[in-house]
Amino acid sequence: MNSQPSKPNEAIIVYCDELCKSSICNSQELNLLNRDIDGLDANITIEFNKFVRDPENLSPRILDLLRIAAYVYCTDRLINRGERDSLNNTAWSRAFEFHIPVSDIAFWSDGKISTKMGEALAFMTGDRRFNFSFTKASLSPVNTDNQQLSLFSTEYITLDEAEKTDVMLFSGGLDSLAGAIQRLNDHNDRKLCLVSHKANNCTIRTQNATAKHLRDKYSNRAIQYGFECHNKKAAPSREETQRSRMFLFSAIAFAICNCYEKKEFFVHENGITSINLPKQSDTFNARMSRTTHPKTIGLLREFFRLFDKDFNIITPYYNKTKSDILDIFKQYGEENIITSSVSCSSTRNKPKNSATHCGCCSQCIDRIFAIYASGLEDYDVTYADDIIKEIPGKKTAQHLYNTLRLACAESSRTKDELFRSYTDEITDVINYWPNDNPDDSLDEIFQLYGRFGDSVMKAIKSIQLKFEDPRVPVNKNSLLGIVAEREYLNTPVQIRVNEMDTILRKAIPMSFQREKPKDENDMNDKVQALLSTQGEFTREYPALQFGETAYKADHAKDGLIIESKFPRGKTAKSTVSEGIAADITKIPSSVAGILFVVYDPERKITDDDLFISTFEATRQNCFVRIYR
Repeated sequence: MNSQPSKPNEAIIVYCDELCKSSICNSQELNLLNRDIDGLDANITIEFNKFVRDPENLSPRILDLLRIAAYVYCTDRLINRGERDSLNNTAWSRAFEFHIPVSDIAFWSDGKISTKMGEALAFMTGDRRFNFSFTKASLSPVNTDNQQLSLFSTEYITLDEAEKTDVMLFSGGLDSLAGAIQRLNDHNDRKLCLVSHKANNCTIRTQNATAKHLRDKYSNRAIQYGFECHNKKAAPSREETQRSRMFLFSAIAFAICNCYEKKEFFVHENGITSINLPKQSDTFNARMSRTTHPKTIGLLREFFRLFDKDFNIITPYYNKTKSDILDIFKQYGEENIITSSVSCSSTRNKPKNSATHCGCCSQCIDRIFAIYASGLEDYDVTYADDIIKEIPGKKTAQHLYNTLRLACAESSRTKDELFRSYTDEITDVINYWPNDNPDDSLDEIFQLYGRFGDSVMKAIKSIQLKFEDPRVPVNKNSLLGIVAEREYLNTPVQIRVNEMDTILRKAIPMSFQREKPKDENDMNDKVQALLSTQGEFTREYPALQFGETAYKADHAKDGLIIESKFPRGKTAKSTVSEGIAADITKIPSSVAGILFVVYDPERKITDDDLFISTFEATRQNCFVRIYR
């Protein structure tokens, strides 16, 4: 399997089931089979427990939906995305063209079906587009002749008293576990069908343990439904983001509801995780996870209503924080089960020793803050790395910084400031928020993030009280050290610029004290050499697309553009000013920040403060630094 991402403007062609031409799987073409066909070996597993005794009696379009969702999920995991530090966002996203055999060709050939499904998938995954071409299937998806793999396993799960049974997605994490506990307590005359994806052995053990606890405590009113969908060793998974899993998850839940004539299923996820605002200004919106985003839920709801016009997806925790979720465990006396839940996203690199959580990923960090904010640390899991005492790497430090910065910003800004800072993101949320009044929706979102900020600050105070010892120095490479430094009060771009300025303010005068640069190109070469010690800045690459033009930066890295200016000889100050002004206009708005490095040994600039403030006031995260 070629793991390289596809080229930005090319769609990856995906042939499924009987349409497969070969066993080829590379970055331009995939052939996905969940059963052996015409000498080609199966390379993916699609195995759903039976939720009816005879799956052949299911609606053909529902069987088609299950297959389509499985093919999309397996495809998502087979194709790598571009590098995350790519300045051009399209290099990270992908485009797909699916060719899928279906039984209900009349239904799936309706253009609005493909369009609505593609819209939902493109938003939730951050990919550019999903196109679908359907043909009439000649093979049944549930056939077991010639030992072909069936869509369904032999295990049979039935919903007795279906009219008194609710269907919900169940991952085994804190939010879904809290949702199950609350519904079983608040509706003691109803049962729950817990729909789970069997992702790996660790996840399966967690889901089984928590489901058993719910069955034992709540009189067998919790019914576990598991499904398995993954790539085989012949075509191993390459992409770990799993953005399309929600489509697969929801398709299973909808199929069960459709079978038992139910009109809704539940998704329990806290609002902070679902909305998932960029935690730093240089994160592209499309790269933020949107698995349970209000718009994702809304688009899926619209898609399923093409099957059943009255169908609904209910999100009870849309307006709660993670610490609000933990209060539910206290409310129902279920603190002891917290340790059985799994929040960690470290699916491939398993935590070391016997720890169930790495302690380093963003999900673990969110959990730790919520646990301490709720005073439930004595009931929490064991983490492989204790970030309170020692941070294991820069990536974890960045996760911590991002969370602290977002918490500080949202606990202090006004409602209008929140909207201005995240206009596009908040608009997407408001359009699908469970409130018809946009002003009221914005109020609720603002209050939600305010509570989130307060909960993180409460957690920090609790951690300081428990672990800070005034008799010993604070380890700078720890959560306590990050809090002590308060660097998270600055934007990521400000921090990066300050780092660069510290280096250049000393290095530029030393480098040019004997021989000045010959021209601006010569200066760029010298600056490039200096910057190479602070991260591999790219010289005049890549070209950033901006409308119909392309902009080439002198230096670029991690969303920060660096432009060098060297007024010399007869060069007037106005020429330098005009050059900076022109660059500010041309540089795309998607760039996180701009730093203008001005080397002015002849003092062409007479008033440094005025010169700097003139340009820094024209654009957010624009910085000018003068060196002599």
